[in-house]
Amino acid sequence: MRILLTGATGFVGGHVRDALLADGHDVVCAVRRKMNSSNPRLSYLTADFAKDTDKSVWLARLAGIDVVINTVGIFRETREQSFSALHTEAPCALFAACVEVDTVRLVVQLSALGADEHATTAYHLSKKAADDVLAALPVASWIVQPSLIYGKDGASARAFRMLASMPLTVRFGDAPQLVQPIHIGDVTDAFLALVRRAGSGGDAPGKRVPLVGPEALPFT
Repeated sequence: MRILLTGATGFVGGHVRDALLADGHDVVCAVRRKMNSSNPRLSYLTADFAKDTDKSVWLARLAGIDVVINTVGIFRETREQSFSALHTEAPCALFAACVEVDTVRLVVQLSALGADEHATTAYHLSKKAADDVLAALPVASWIVQPSLIYGKDGASARAFRMLASMPLTVRFGDAPQLVQPIHIGDVTDAFLALVRRAGSGGDAPGKRVPLVGPEALPFT
């Protein structure tokens, strides 16, 4: 299948890109800066989620695309990149375009655990806003909601190594702190499984999939 992947230079997106290629798919990566590839099944197009918030911008990019996977995400806002634009406005424009392109069989959205009716942070609320829009559209879709994702090249792993090297234990707040981390390999396996079943008839709009590890562990 031919897959449009956004966020392909990020931690999750990079792993998903490599897994899709290894599985035999053609991958078109939407990236902010022009890139070249010597792999005939890997290509790039330039896109900027901070600016590409209109449906019309995405329509031409979806020509011949079977599956769209959005893994764009930021943990902190900057003057150039806001939660609203990157997590809500641009994804919603992309999702709306998918409805109008006959070849698109499936949309997979990388959200976050906690992006639900109990969400309070700007991060989770911006993810939830896009999730809700996607779920209401007439296109087969999966909304993947992982817990803390870890892997040797991930930001969480770097943060934990830094915390482990400190002479004192760091605790965030007084409440019991449990996390249910999931390895990046398991996350990419989940994405592959969803892509492989695209068009099988079992996909419906807006199915949410929590991705968590097998055990809840104390953060400290």
